[in-house]
Amino acid sequence: MSWVSGTQAGLQGLLNVTVDSLAEYCGLTGDQQENSVFLERQLGLLQRNPSQSAINSEFCAKYLPALVDAYNVQDAAFSIPMRMLNVVAYLPYFARFLLTTRTSVCKTQARRMATASSTPADPAYLVEMCQFLSTLLALQGANSVSEEDKQALLPKLREWSRKYQRQQITRCLKQLEDDPETTVMADGLKQHCEKFLNECGFDGCGKSGTSKLLQCSRCKTAVYCDRDHQKKSWPFHKATCFPAVF
Repeated sequence: MSWVSGTQAGLQGLLNVTVDSLAEYCGLTGDQQENSVFLERQLGLLQRNPSQSAINSEFCAKYLPALVDAYNVQDAAFSIPMRMLNVVAYLPYFARFLLTTRTSVCKTQARRMATASSTPADPAYLVEMCQFLSTLLALQGANSVSEEDKQALLPKLREWSRKYQRQQITRCLKQLEDDPETTVMADGLKQHCEKFLNECGFDGCGKSGTSKLLQCSRCKTAVYCDRDHQKKSWPFHKATCFPAVF
């Protein structure tokens, strides 16, 4: 293969966003190293892809445990695994993973941010870190953060909020300060992220109560009050239904 054709093949591969290419650039497959530049380019393309939700869902079903393992071995508050986790944190796959594994990602992220020796050079990294922690605080609660880390993190968040005036930072700060209005918003986000785990997936049904609902045996991230509602919902559910490895 010539250098030109090899380059063209590489470019074509970069433009083709798949769950496996995302996993490759996250460093989750084979001997591949993390590639932040290629991952960012693919995530940018993914945002404009009408199949974004389906690709992210399949990625979670296939790679979420490996992604969390990769995140756990990192030391930095911002990392490629954290970046990808922030992308999929709104999905029911992620909510189910947190609930079933009892993994306190929130505690880990808060500690890393609290003990970081310096502020990220790129404010965009800081905003993303705070956005991720904000979602985790909604899903796992501020009580999952140790008091020591909370007291170390609050002054940093106040400084960052004053300096950058970004809503993601301010929201994260208010969650740790137990601001009533922000707490209500966080509860709403938690309900949204866990809705498919707790409420019949048939549009308009609204029946809840996981102990009485049937779980989709394939993805385990959708529940139904009976087989009829499950069957009627399949044309809509199938786009994001993938065999979960956890």
